[in-house]
Amino acid sequence: MQDEKVMKGNTQLVASSNAWEVKQPSREYRNLPPETRKALDEYLSEHPVKLGAIAKRLGVKVLLSTLPRGTSGQIGQEDGEFVIRINRHEAKYRQRFTLAHELAHFLLHKERIIADGGWSENVLLRSGQPENIEYEANRLASDLVIPSAELTAAAEEYSGPATSEVIEDLARRFGVSTTAMEIKLQMT
Repeated sequence: MQDEKVMKGNTQLVASSNAWEVKQPSREYRNLPPETRKALDEYLSEHPVKLGAIAKRLGVKVLLSTLPRGTSGQIGQEDGEFVIRINRHEAKYRQRFTLAHELAHFLLHKERIIADGGWSENVLLRSGQPENIEYEANRLASDLVIPSAELTAAAEEYSGPATSEVIEDLARRFGVSTTAMEIKLQMT
């Protein structure tokens, strides 16, 4: 069955033959400059997405670090280059989402990060910035770790309802938490 695009509120969804809906790329992703989207798309055609390779392509250094308790990640400039530090003591899926979140801040809020001298994110991925900035980063991060086209294709491999086992399997395949997968996968 051909996928059918449906609009619900501001979120565009794709309805697939197994009655699941996959959120389409966010407006944050769609509003990135075309050359940036093209560069990202080279990495978004497989899963799990190689976030470290994206960071390298963008010229951002990524370090696993021991950060203060409750701090998931940091982004800032060190010696003139952007550096993202990820808390080495958190679960791998959390590290992946934190890296995607910090990359999203880099892509969307680079000038503010420079002006503020860097940002730290607590475990709720809150940097002290206005809520809308965090929501923007979370939506783009979701697009980076769970590309809609890849999830739609992967979801077609299953039939019937999206059971907890299916969601867990998809989460494992994409290297994300089941919560992140449940948010990206919407049931009809």
